[in-house]
Amino acid sequence: MLVSKSYILFSILFFGCVEKNKVNKEKIEIITNDTIPAIRKNISKKPIAEYIIPIGDPKLDRKFGVKIFETAETFKYLLTMYHDGTIQNDTLTVPNFGIWPVIEVKHGKEKLSCIIGFLGKNKEFKEYKLLYAKGDKLRLTTLHQYGVATYYK
Repeated sequence: MLVSKSYILFSILFFGCVEKNKVNKEKIEIITNDTIPAIRKNISKKPIAEYIIPIGDPKLDRKFGVKIFETAETFKYLLTMYHDGTIQNDTLTVPNFGIWPVIEVKHGKEKLSCIIGFLGKNKEFKEYKLLYAKGDKLRLTTLHQYGVATYYK
Protein backbone atom coordinates (compact mmCIF):
# COMPACT_ATOMS: atom_id res chain seq x y z
CA MET A 1 0.00 0.00 0.00
CA LEU A 2 2.85 2.40 0.85
CA VAL A 3 4.56 1.68 -2.47
CA SER A 4 1.44 2.42 -4.53
CA LYS A 5 0.84 5.77 -2.73
CA SER A 6 4.45 6.78 -3.34
CA TYR A 7 4.19 5.78 -6.98
CA ILE A 8 1.00 7.83 -7.44
CA LEU A 9 2.55 10.87 -5.70
CA PHE A 10 5.68 10.59 -7.85
CA SER A 11 3.57 10.31 -11.04
CA ILE A 12 1.53 13.39 -10.17
CA LEU A 13 4.65 15.45 -9.42
CA PHE A 14 6.46 14.23 -12.56
CA PHE A 15 3.62 14.84 -15.00
CA GLY A 16 2.72 18.14 -13.30
CA CYS A 17 6.26 19.43 -13.84
CA VAL A 18 6.37 18.23 -17.45
CA GLU A 19 3.09 19.98 -18.26
CA LYS A 20 4.25 23.23 -16.59
CA ASN A 21 7.46 23.27 -18.65
CA LYS A 22 5.48 22.86 -21.88
CA VAL A 23 3.45 25.97 -21.08
CA ASN A 24 6.53 28.05 -20.21
CA LYS A 25 8.32 27.09 -23.43
CA GLU A 26 5.42 28.40 -25.51
CA LYS A 27 5.74 31.90 -24.03
CA ILE A 28 9.49 32.30 -24.65
CA GLU A 29 10.77 33.77 -27.91
CA ILE A 30 14.32 33.15 -29.07
CA ILE A 31 16.25 36.04 -30.60
CA THR A 32 18.92 34.97 -33.04
CA ASN A 33 20.17 38.41 -34.06
CA ASP A 34 20.18 41.00 -31.26
CA THR A 35 20.78 44.26 -33.15
CA ILE A 36 18.75 46.74 -31.09
CA PRO A 37 20.93 48.96 -28.86
CA ALA A 38 20.08 49.07 -25.15
CA ILE A 39 20.48 52.88 -25.02
CA ARG A 40 18.62 55.39 -27.21
CA LYS A 41 20.58 58.07 -29.03
CA ASN A 42 17.61 60.43 -29.41
CA ILE A 43 14.85 60.66 -26.81
CA SER A 44 11.57 62.19 -27.96
CA LYS A 45 10.13 64.86 -25.65
CA LYS A 46 6.63 64.21 -27.01
CA PRO A 47 4.55 61.20 -25.91
CA ILE A 48 4.96 58.24 -28.25
CA ALA A 49 1.50 56.91 -27.32
CA GLU A 50 -1.42 58.26 -25.31
CA TYR A 51 -5.01 57.68 -24.33
CA ILE A 52 -6.80 60.61 -22.65
CA ILE A 53 -10.55 61.04 -22.12
CA PRO A 54 -12.27 63.89 -20.24
CA ILE A 55 -14.18 63.20 -17.03
CA GLY A 56 -17.15 65.45 -16.30
CA ASP A 57 -16.82 69.17 -17.03
CA PRO A 58 -13.94 69.75 -19.53
CA LYS A 59 -13.31 73.23 -18.04
CA LEU A 60 -12.09 71.61 -14.81
CA ASP A 61 -9.32 69.69 -16.64
CA ARG A 62 -10.40 66.40 -15.09
CA LYS A 63 -9.29 63.49 -17.23
CA PHE A 64 -8.45 59.80 -17.26
CA GLY A 65 -5.68 58.22 -19.26
CA VAL A 66 -2.00 57.78 -19.86
CA LYS A 67 0.83 59.37 -21.82
CA ILE A 68 3.86 57.22 -22.58
CA PHE A 69 7.31 58.75 -23.01
CA GLU A 70 10.66 57.35 -24.13
CA THR A 71 13.54 57.08 -21.66
CA ALA A 72 17.28 56.68 -22.25
CA GLU A 73 16.85 52.91 -22.14
CA THR A 74 15.36 51.51 -25.36
CA PHE A 75 12.99 49.05 -23.71
CA LYS A 76 11.85 51.24 -20.79
CA TYR A 77 9.18 53.92 -20.92
CA LEU A 78 7.76 56.47 -18.51
CA LEU A 79 4.02 56.22 -17.89
CA THR A 80 2.31 59.43 -16.83
CA MET A 81 -1.16 58.40 -15.68
CA TYR A 82 -4.07 60.77 -15.07
CA HIS A 83 -7.23 60.34 -13.02
CA ASP A 84 -9.58 63.01 -11.71
CA GLY A 85 -6.97 65.74 -11.19
CA THR A 86 -4.17 63.48 -9.91
CA ILE A 87 -1.04 62.46 -11.80
CA GLN A 88 1.00 59.31 -11.10
CA ASN A 89 4.16 58.02 -12.78
CA ASP A 90 5.38 54.48 -13.32
CA THR A 91 7.83 52.62 -15.55
CA LEU A 92 6.90 50.25 -18.37
CA THR A 93 9.51 47.70 -19.44
CA VAL A 94 8.85 45.78 -22.66
CA PRO A 95 10.73 42.66 -23.83
CA ASN A 96 13.39 42.80 -26.53
CA PHE A 97 11.99 40.71 -29.37
CA GLY A 98 14.84 41.74 -31.67
CA ILE A 99 12.79 44.59 -33.21
CA TRP A 100 12.41 48.26 -32.28
CA PRO A 101 9.59 48.49 -29.74
CA VAL A 102 6.31 50.06 -30.83
CA ILE A 103 4.02 50.96 -27.92
CA GLU A 104 0.26 51.38 -28.38
CA VAL A 105 -2.68 52.16 -26.11
CA LYS A 106 -6.21 50.97 -26.83
CA HIS A 107 -9.49 51.60 -25.05
CA GLY A 108 -10.55 49.00 -22.49
CA LYS A 109 -13.90 47.33 -21.86
CA GLU A 110 -14.90 49.83 -19.17
CA LYS A 111 -15.27 53.58 -19.73
CA LEU A 112 -12.33 54.47 -17.48
CA SER A 113 -9.90 51.83 -18.69
CA CYS A 114 -7.27 51.32 -21.36
CA ILE A 115 -4.90 48.58 -22.43
CA ILE A 116 -1.21 49.34 -22.84
CA GLY A 117 0.67 47.01 -25.14
CA PHE A 118 3.23 46.69 -27.89
CA LEU A 119 3.51 45.25 -31.36
CA GLY A 120 5.11 41.85 -31.87
CA LYS A 121 7.25 40.66 -34.76
CA ASN A 122 4.20 40.18 -36.98
CA LYS A 123 2.74 43.61 -36.08
CA GLU A 124 0.13 41.98 -33.80
CA PHE A 125 -0.94 43.92 -30.70
CA LYS A 126 0.22 42.22 -27.52
CA GLU A 127 -1.79 43.25 -24.48
CA TYR A 128 0.51 43.95 -21.54
CA LYS A 129 -0.99 46.23 -18.86
CA LEU A 130 -4.49 47.36 -17.93
CA LEU A 131 -4.94 50.88 -16.53
CA TYR A 132 -8.31 51.52 -14.92
CA ALA A 133 -10.05 53.64 -12.32
CA LYS A 134 -11.89 51.98 -9.47
CA GLY A 135 -13.68 54.54 -7.32
CA ASP A 136 -11.18 57.31 -6.69
CA LYS A 137 -8.15 54.98 -7.13
CA LEU A 138 -6.03 54.49 -10.24
CA ARG A 139 -4.90 50.89 -10.83
CA LEU A 140 -2.28 49.41 -13.17
CA THR A 141 -2.30 45.62 -13.48
CA THR A 142 -0.40 43.15 -15.63
CA LEU A 143 -2.57 41.26 -18.13
CA HIS A 144 0.14 39.07 -19.67
CA GLN A 145 3.79 38.35 -19.00
CA TYR A 146 6.28 37.87 -21.81
CA GLY A 147 9.69 36.24 -21.77
CA VAL A 148 12.64 36.42 -24.11
CA ALA A 149 15.71 34.20 -24.23
CA THR A 150 18.97 35.45 -25.73
CA TYR A 151 21.77 33.01 -26.48
CA TYR A 152 25.30 34.17 -27.17
CA LYS A 153 27.89 32.11 -29.03
